[in-house]
Amino acid sequence: MEANEINTANVEPVIEIENLSFAYATTPVLEDVTFSIPRGDFVCIVGPNGGGKTTLLRLILGLLAPTRGRVRVFGRPPVEVRRRIGYMPQHVQLDPQYPVRVCDVVLMGRLGPGRLGPFGRVDKTKATVALEEAGLAEYAKRPFAALSGGQRQRVLIARALTCEPEILLLDEPTANLDPFVQDEMNELLNELNKRLTVILVSHDVGFVAQYVKTVVCVNRDAVVHQAEHVTGDSIRELYGHGVQMVHHHHPQ
Repeated sequence: MEANEINTANVEPVIEIENLSFAYATTPVLEDVTFSIPRGDFVCIVGPNGGGKTTLLRLILGLLAPTRGRVRVFGRPPVEVRRRIGYMPQHVQLDPQYPVRVCDVVLMGRLGPGRLGPFGRVDKTKATVALEEAGLAEYAKRPFAALSGGQRQRVLIARALTCEPEILLLDEPTANLDPFVQDEMNELLNELNKRLTVILVSHDVGFVAQYVKTVVCVNRDAVVHQAEHVTGDSIRELYGHGVQMVHHHHPQ
């Protein structure tokens, strides 16, 4: 694997991927991927559709098993440390017409193997704290269906935070949001990165240099860059065509 040199001296890796390959049946998706992510990093995974980004997240979560190679999270197989990872998927199976409240959605993050409820005082306290961190404490009793798209995304981030994770994984958290709401979401993730390792998939190429520290370019293989080293040429090589690098800056 080719990569820019990233200074991770004396920083504990929380994720280690070695010679990883994965295929759905006979269709290869990832081949010979090797890289590590240090504790406290803010990582953006970019790449074309079908390049393996979401598959890589699922392998880190232990939802999929490698065809070859290995994934270690905190030095252990992902399935053994899943409670230390908060995950926000790209598509959530929640019927927007179902009369569920925001607090009920957030409490789902307290569920685990063999845990079906009822939720106790500690669970409800953790959910309240997570909603406060997501900036939606006053929305706790509102119907989830009544929220805007950006607010729903924040609720789902709060749900991921209720298990008190050390790593936060997000698959396209800013998809289909307008630029102003995207900026608010990115500021939230930047704040969360002060205490969590944050890893997200994003199609917003301009976003990466403004907020994240590390960029993992995935298109069957993986190339790791420091964010400031991402250029139009490196993105063109990844996507196979030119991509305009647009950075969103707003006056304070």
